[in-house]
Amino acid sequence: MKKLTKGGLPCFQFHLIEGFSGELDHAVFTRSGGVSPAPWNSLNVRFGLGDSRENVIENRRRVLKALNLRYCVSADQSHGRNVLTVNAAMKEKLFSPGQKTVEIEDTDGLVTNQPGVGLMVQVADCQAILLFDPGRKILGMAHAGWRGLKQDVSGAVIEEMVKLGSNPAHLLVGISPSLGPAHSQFSDPAVELGPDFMPFVKNNRLDMWEYSRRQLIGHGVAPGKIEIARIDTADPVDGSRFYSFRREKGQTGRFAMVAAIR
Repeated sequence: MKKLTKGGLPCFQFHLIEGFSGELDHAVFTRSGGVSPAPWNSLNVRFGLGDSRENVIENRRRVLKALNLRYCVSADQSHGRNVLTVNAAMKEKLFSPGQKTVEIEDTDGLVTNQPGVGLMVQVADCQAILLFDPGRKILGMAHAGWRGLKQDVSGAVIEEMVKLGSNPAHLLVGISPSLGPAHSQFSDPAVELGPDFMPFVKNNRLDMWEYSRRQLIGHGVAPGKIEIARIDTADPVDGSRFYSFRREKGQTGRFAMVAAIR
C-alpha cells in the first residue's frame, strides 16, 4: 500500500487501484486526525461504541472532506452477507433534500455505479474489501471478519456487481489492514470455524488473508488483481496506526475505508 495524506489526514491507497485515480478515489484512513478521546482516539467513524455521536459525526465529516465527497452510504455492519446496491433509483430514495450521509442497518456489502457517492466500511481487525471494475465503473465494498468470510460476503458483493454488468475477471481488489495470521488464534478452530477453514489453520491460527484471497479467486477474480495490505492490525508495532479489537480488548474505535467513483 502507498502511504499519503488527504485533507490533512494520514491514509493509505492500494497500488493496484491508484493507477485508476481518474475513475476512482479511495483511501484507507488510520486512527489519527480526529477528535475522539481515548480509547477511541481519535478518528473513530462508528456509532454505538461509547464515543459521542458528535465526535463520530465530526470524524466522518473530516473523512468525507478529505475525499471531496458530498454523499456517502455507510454500512451498519452485522457480520452477515446482506448487500445494498445503490443505483440511480436507490440514490434518489436514500438522499432526501439536504441529507448527505446515510447509515444502512444490517448490511455488510455495498455496491454502486453512481459517480460521487462514497461507500464506507468501518473496521478494527475485520477486512475491508474494495472491488472495482474500471471498465464498467462499478464499485463494491465488503466488511468481512471470519463470520463474514464464512458466509462469503465478498461473493455476495460480486454477485450484485455482475448484475450491473461486471465480469469478475476484470475486477481489481484490495484487502485492507486487518487481523493477520500471527494474531488470529482460535481455541478450537475445527469447532468454531468449520472444515472449510482448516487448510488455512496452523497452530490454531487462521490465515484469513489467504482464505479471503482463495475465496475471491474462486469467484473468478484473477490472482494478479488482488492486493493484500499485509498490515496486521493486532500487531503492537505494525498495527498501531489502526484500531484493533483484539489488541485493545474490545475498547477501541473503527477506522474507515471509503471509495467513490469519479
